[in-house]
Amino acid sequence: MHITVVGAGLSGPLLAQGLRRAGIDVLVHERDEPDRPDQGYRIAIAPEGDLALRSCLPPSRYQRVLDTVGKRGSGWRVLDPQLRIVQETLVPTPPDEERTGRHLTVDRQTLRRILLDGLDVRYRAPFERYELLPGDRVRAHFGDGTSVETDLLVGADGTHSRVRPQLLPDAEIVELGQTEIFGKTRLTGEARRLAPPVALDGFCVITGPDGRFMPLAAHEFRNGGDDYLMWVVAGPSELFPAELSTMDKSDRREHAARLVADWHPSLAALVRLGDPATVGSTTIRTAKPVPHWETVPVTLLGDAAHTMVPQGTSAAVALRDAGLLCRRITERGDRPLLDSVAAYETEMLEYGFAEVARSLASASS
Repeated sequence: MHITVVGAGLSGPLLAQGLRRAGIDVLVHERDEPDRPDQGYRIAIAPEGDLALRSCLPPSRYQRVLDTVGKRGSGWRVLDPQLRIVQETLVPTPPDEERTGRHLTVDRQTLRRILLDGLDVRYRAPFERYELLPGDRVRAHFGDGTSVETDLLVGADGTHSRVRPQLLPDAEIVELGQTEIFGKTRLTGEARRLAPPVALDGFCVITGPDGRFMPLAAHEFRNGGDDYLMWVVAGPSELFPAELSTMDKSDRREHAARLVADWHPSLAALVRLGDPATVGSTTIRTAKPVPHWETVPVTLLGDAAHTMVPQGTSAAVALRDAGLLCRRITERGDRPLLDSVAAYETEMLEYGFAEVARSLASASS
């Protein structure tokens, strides 16, 4: 059996690791250059994501994940623009994490490197189209001029998926009218003095009355690493220039700093200390639910299937997808592959779009 994965974010490589561990031939295609510094920062992984990592990774590689996680904070807080605490939720350590899964905070780039280690990855190879073949096979074509015939094509290529529009031409991704600029600031002595103490002890978000908001959280590696503060400046899209995505990274960083210049002065200062190489921008989107389609040898994982508002759960749901699809494929016995894929899709759509709805409701409250 041969399986082709489109997208080398988190869920695609995790699926590939699990399949490879089971002796299945798998190739990953990625449209971008390897290891770009603006492809992620500190993210939270809920227990279902941890369980998926455990199920797909060899024990030694899973231990590498645990060795590189961030220090656990005490909870999350909402602050006003002058850094006064408005709301606080403390999160105790669950009593039986070994069985129920751990709450992890990880550096996305570090986790991605671990997940990609040992895989066959073809970079600078954007997906273009596929064609269904007789015998429940599929041929995928890529922008580097190559094509591959495979038993299953998996679109794990995110919100901007190129696989989804061909598989589900009526699926809708909805812009919510919000834009964000994000980056990292090294946790130097100056940054620690400027940062709100609660940003060094978990996750916090500063919210203003006009729709602007600013998530802040430190990532301090448990076992040594380049500690940093993750920051996001977000708000109504009309506050951002139309050419934002093509602006120089330093200019984007400066625009983010100006957007919070009327808040506590330490916030703009923290942004201006950010490393320009890590600065990126995006708009906030959500997916409309789709009914289960007729299963073919093409399927979707993560944001390619169920884009959701960032509320700290999307990474875990995507990893859960990878673990579930891997399990359905590797434990199928004599069942046809497409029966296993259909079972995965049915379950994934149910919990995936339930989380889409929950994240949208949480962001709106």
